[in-house]
Amino acid sequence: MKPSITAGIAVGAATGAWMFGEYALGLHDDPEGGAGRWTGFLSLVFPVIGAWWVVRHAVLSSWSEAMREGLIFGAAGGLVGGAAIYLYFTAVNPGFRLDGGSMDAGAQALYGFVSALILGAVLVVSLYGFSKRGRNTNG
Repeated sequence: MKPSITAGIAVGAATGAWMFGEYALGLHDDPEGGAGRWTGFLSLVFPVIGAWWVVRHAVLSSWSEAMREGLIFGAAGGLVGGAAIYLYFTAVNPGFRLDGGSMDAGAQALYGFVSALILGAVLVVSLYGFSKRGRNTNG
């Protein structure tokens, strides 16, 4: 399997598990967001690690390859993560409200997918650029 797909699935699963773990710890009980709002940002470490793994294992030789692999990475992670978001809002915590507003499970899952797609591409291309700077490319 392509490194970008493997990493994307792993990142989507890790991010979903993080969200379910926060719920199990009671961090989503506060309608104002509370600690859960801030601990959720810590889960951004998963896409960074996954993108780094893609750059290290995908044998990228051009910016267009980096973009393609980043989009694949983001799409795979977004599908798994979006499914976890949908499951969370429909089955695990259907009464979840943030700041008093209602949460549509489908819209949240779509937002999660699009965010993962964009973040995956940006991270892989950025890390490819950083890794390219450190290598001698003049033969």
